[in-house]
Amino acid sequence: IEILLYVMLILIVAISLLNISIIQGRAEKVNGAKEVAKEFLRPAKLEVTKILFADCEECFDIENALESIKKQNVNITKEKTLYLNEKDAKELVKKYNIKKIPTLIISGEINKTEQLKAFFESIGDFPDERKTIFTDLKPPYYDVSSAKVIGKVSVINIVDSLCKECISLNQVTAALKQSGVGITEEKTYEYSSNEGIGLINKFNIGRVPAILISNELNHYESIKEQVQQVAEEKQGFYVLHATSAPYRDLKKGEVIGLVKLVFLADNSCNECYDVNINKQILSRLGIFVKEEVAYDIASDEGKDLISKYDIEKVPVILLSPEAENYPVFVQAWNGVGSVEADGWYIMRKPENIGTYQNLKTNKVVRVRQ
Repeated sequence: IEILLYVMLILIVAISLLNISIIQGRAEKVNGAKEVAKEFLRPAKLEVTKILFADCEECFDIENALESIKKQNVNITKEKTLYLNEKDAKELVKKYNIKKIPTLIISGEINKTEQLKAFFESIGDFPDERKTIFTDLKPPYYDVSSAKVIGKVSVINIVDSLCKECISLNQVTAALKQSGVGITEEKTYEYSSNEGIGLINKFNIGRVPAILISNELNHYESIKEQVQQVAEEKQGFYVLHATSAPYRDLKKGEVIGLVKLVFLADNSCNECYDVNINKQILSRLGIFVKEEVAYDIASDEGKDLISKYDIEKVPVILLSPEAENYPVFVQAWNGVGSVEADGWYIMRKPENIGTYQNLKTNKVVRVRQ
C-alpha cells in the first residue's frame, strides 16, 4: 500500500508539472500572437518629401495624393517640401529619374504589410525596398524631359449671340472639366467679329456655334480618343461645331432648323386624342419649334391643307421643311407620315397615338391604348 501511495504521489506531481508546462506554453503562444497582432496593427512609419514646381498653380494637386496616403494605416513622422529650382530637389530628380513634377518621395516602412505594399504599387514606382516615387498624377504637370508644363488646355468659342435658338456647346467645356481636363484659358468670339472671321477662315468652319480645343488635350489619353471620334485635329486644335440644329450655316448665311408646326384637328370631336400631345413627342426628338399655329378642319386654312395634302384623318400635325435638319426625327417619321414634294412633313397615322376622325367616312375611330 505504501508503494502504491508513493507511485500515485509521483504521478500527481508529474501531471501537475505537465499542466504547468502546457499552460505556460499556451500563455507564451497567446502573448506571442498578441505581439504579432500589435505589430501588424502598428501604423507604418513613413517620411515624405514633396517636390513642387513653383510656377504652376494649375498643376496636379499633390496634396490630394498625400491625403490618400494619410488615410492608410501610416504614421508620417516627417514632411519636407522642396521646389524644383532648389539644389536638393534637382539632385533627387536626377537620382531617382523623376519625370513628372509635382511628386512625392515616400520612404520608410512601405512594405510593412501586403496591403500597404499593394497600395504603393498602385500609385508609384519603387527605386528600392524602402522608397516609393509617386507617379500616378494627371495633367497638367511639369514634364522634366521637355522642361515645360504639359496638359494646359485652351478653349476658344465662336458664337452667334443674336441666335437665341442656336444650340449651345457650353456642355462640351463642362464635360471636359468634369473629366479632369485642365482648361486654363477660355475665350469667346462672335462669329462676325474680326477674331471670329479670322478663326472661321483659318479652320474652314462652316457652322456656328463652334469650339476649338488645343491639342494639349492629347496628354489626356482617354479623353483624346473620345474627341478624335467627333473632331479633326487642325493646326494645333481640335475643331468641333454644332452637329444638331438649330445652328447658323455660314455658307447659306441663315439659321438652320427653325421649324413651323401646324396643328390640324376637328374641334368638335371630343373623343379624339389631344393633338398637343404631338408637341411633347417632337420635343423628345429634339425638334425646335420656332412658330406654331392651330387650325380647325372647318376653317379656310384647314380646308386648304386638307385639299392640298389629301389629308384623310385628324387630328394630325404638319411640319415645315426645316424639320429635315433633325435626323432622329426624320428616321422616326418614316412610320408616321409622308414628306411632300414641297418638303412639308404631313402626319398620316394619328391611330398610332389615339382616337381619331376619318374625314372620308366622317366617323370617329376609337383606338384602344
